[in-house]
Amino acid sequence: MKYEFCEKESYLFDLLTLPQYIYLDEAKLFTTEDNFHEMIPEDVRGNMKGFHELLLPFQEKLLPFYYKSQEDHGLIELLTTTESFLTLEEPEEFFEKLLHLEEEELRKKVYYALDYYEKDTEENKKASKEKAEYYLAHPEEVMDWISTLSLGDDAKWHLLHFSRSPRKMVEELISVLRDIEPVFREHYKKFAHAVHTTGEALLKDLYGAEGDGLSKVSNDIIKESLLNWETYPILVSVVNPVALRLNTGNEDPFLAWGMALTSAFNLMAKAEEHRVEERVLFFKNLGDKTRYEVVQNVAHGVYSTKAIAKNLGVTPATVSYHLNNLITAKVLHLEKVGERYIYQVNEAFIRKIFEEVQREFFKEEK
Repeated sequence: MKYEFCEKESYLFDLLTLPQYIYLDEAKLFTTEDNFHEMIPEDVRGNMKGFHELLLPFQEKLLPFYYKSQEDHGLIELLTTTESFLTLEEPEEFFEKLLHLEEEELRKKVYYALDYYEKDTEENKKASKEKAEYYLAHPEEVMDWISTLSLGDDAKWHLLHFSRSPRKMVEELISVLRDIEPVFREHYKKFAHAVHTTGEALLKDLYGAEGDGLSKVSNDIIKESLLNWETYPILVSVVNPVALRLNTGNEDPFLAWGMALTSAFNLMAKAEEHRVEERVLFFKNLGDKTRYEVVQNVAHGVYSTKAIAKNLGVTPATVSYHLNNLITAKVLHLEKVGERYIYQVNEAFIRKIFEEVQREFFKEEK
């Protein structure tokens, strides 16, 4: 496996995802319900609040393009699913690339991404392309289709508006991003050196580890067997400091590595050297009713975030939150089955936990 640290693209990725901070809720920022919440450095929390404050002058202009639920992929994320920003040196190159797309092409990209994320499975790419072509040919059905999607009301409203005036909305989106970019660039300067050193150190750790380097650096959360490509781009994110995102849905996939992850994973590994900590975290996660029901769904073959949400009567964002915690607790793990990336119950780990508990709590019969 070959990895490539993409420094300039890391900045562009952060610029494009930054506007989600208009919805930051400080009261929900790393609560005690989060695994290893105590391992998140205080400066990371401060940085996130700083991003929110930076965006306040642009808040109203951003609302049509970034939606309250992070599961409702914003317009820029929908567009970048098939319109890659990798290999570009500057944000302006990407902005011009989007502005040169015809209206039908803009619609096609967004319709494809909406259907792909709704189905939430890798093998549906071909079907999603066919669905996009269908709605291009039948614009009178788009309103009804969008109304059936698992999206918030704000997302549905703005996406319906996009279907009618795609170029106008993209022009407005690019306009506000151009206004934000110089402000963010100045703010980003204090992180630039740390992004560079984190990226270089991550490459060194990936290549220096014996066997599966990605599994080693991610505390067994993600494995190289999930990656299909000869060279895998890595982006280091300041804006998404504790996120580990495997963007396989994109035409040009990449791995986004939060800048605080390396230290967090190191602390997790040290904590897990004390087996009691690992067991306590396991039972803490299964002691939460919703998380337990999420695991039940996965065990019974329900892998889609949106399908689990429907079964439990909660939002997809709630399910994603619990899935992330179940993965860091090693109750679940990601596996590649055919062309699909799915959550699976971590059977080997759970059996090990119960064997250890049995040895510790019950005397062996002689």
